[in-house]
Amino acid sequence: MSTTTLGVIGILFTGLGLGALVGLLIADSESPPRRAWLHYESELEAEARFLFLSSSGAKMARQHLAAMLGVLLVILVLGEWFLLLLLPVLAYLPLATLRRKHRERVRKLEEALDSWLLILANALKASPSLGEAMKASARIVRAPMSQELDLLLKEVQLGTPLDRAILGMSARVGSPTMSSALATILVGRQTGGDLPMILEESAATLREMARLEGVVRTKTAEGKSQAYVLGAIPFVLIAAIHWVDPNWLLPLSETTMGYAVIAIAATLWGLAIIAARKILAVDI
Repeated sequence: MSTTTLGVIGILFTGLGLGALVGLLIADSESPPRRAWLHYESELEAEARFLFLSSSGAKMARQHLAAMLGVLLVILVLGEWFLLLLLPVLAYLPLATLRRKHRERVRKLEEALDSWLLILANALKASPSLGEAMKASARIVRAPMSQELDLLLKEVQLGTPLDRAILGMSARVGSPTMSSALATILVGRQTGGDLPMILEESAATLREMARLEGVVRTKTAEGKSQAYVLGAIPFVLIAAIHWVDPNWLLPLSETTMGYAVIAIAATLWGLAIIAARKILAVDI
């Protein structure tokens, strides 16, 4: 057998050995990797439920692990060790994607909140029952608000008190704006005030807050774009240099000093990204 064939077989057995090692560590219920794995599955499951995804957290975690092992095997076959720098990014990518979709869903809920409050106020003028008014509003509003209201109404049908179901919706969404609006509904309902008028005033306040947030986003959009570009420049430069001269970056992956430089550079890059996010995270 040729040396190349033996090398490929060796790499394949190495990949299988790494996979078996990871499987044994995950199978041990008391091992730290197992606890970390279960925590990762629970985070994916929570995000999947919030986003109304059909796939479970355990299934997504297994698919992610298989993809990571496949990428590692490809890197071993190709011998392009600098690609190992991409593994931390790939490891965090699924959860980061779900969290981005989570934030996007919360943003859509907040944008639809003032319209829903007006619809609810008009429904209360026709029917004094808050439950019936919510049921009528759920048929009018669009997703994702309609999905949240439908889940709330199903909880009420299963015997959950309406006030507790509203609090559950507030905790599930986790938005201060949504929590304030739902708290207004509960306070108005429990104190016996003019709830339709309160909801109309709350909707007007939310529209003004949305206008101010739009102004802030416009003022910080340029800074955020610059931060994204500066954060991506190192990876673009590394790819360009490797394409021009594949041997130029070899000292970084073959010497102890090179590993130290990579570690320091990655740490400084991460700290710079965190600092930029905090500076540009303007709250009103």
